[in-house]
Amino acid sequence: MMEEGRRTLDQGYYVISMQIFTRIVALKPNLYEAWYQMALSKYHLEDYKGAADDCRRALALQPYIADIYELYGMTNIRVERYDSAIVAFTHAIDIIPDNRDYWFNRAYCLYQVGDSKAALQQVDYILKRWRNFSAAAQLREDIVVGRKPKKQIISKQPPAPPSYPSPKGRGVGSVLSL
Repeated sequence: MMEEGRRTLDQGYYVISMQIFTRIVALKPNLYEAWYQMALSKYHLEDYKGAADDCRRALALQPYIADIYELYGMTNIRVERYDSAIVAFTHAIDIIPDNRDYWFNRAYCLYQVGDSKAALQQVDYILKRWRNFSAAAQLREDIVVGRKPKKQIISKQPPAPPSYPSPKGRGVGSVLSL
């Protein structure tokens, strides 16, 4: 059943994949991957609260997978719960410190909560590591001039908010887009 759920999710049949993963978690509630995949289906359906709830269930079962934190962070960005997103992306960075999208999304959220100084430090760090990261350069410019950035989620997954490139893959991502 997991394979069928993954296949339907990959093909964009989000309602069907969500129904399959709902059946799986009813049978095996301790299967973190089913909770994560169901959260991903809900994210694509723009049920961000439902996706966040499912992410929390997956994280309670498996707190060592960065993709779950990333999706949880993305759902929180979508509902403008930036403080929760900062925590989620910090956990993701702790697990995979070389993912520029996690760093970017955290910097974006820091700026959204009004911590321009920390956001600027993060963006400077990002640009030092990833010199050609245009979304980070744009965010830096926004911070310096005091302009609120356009929603720019970077993710390898669900559609990014308007502005920066949208995600292309299944994963979630950053406030930019993957």
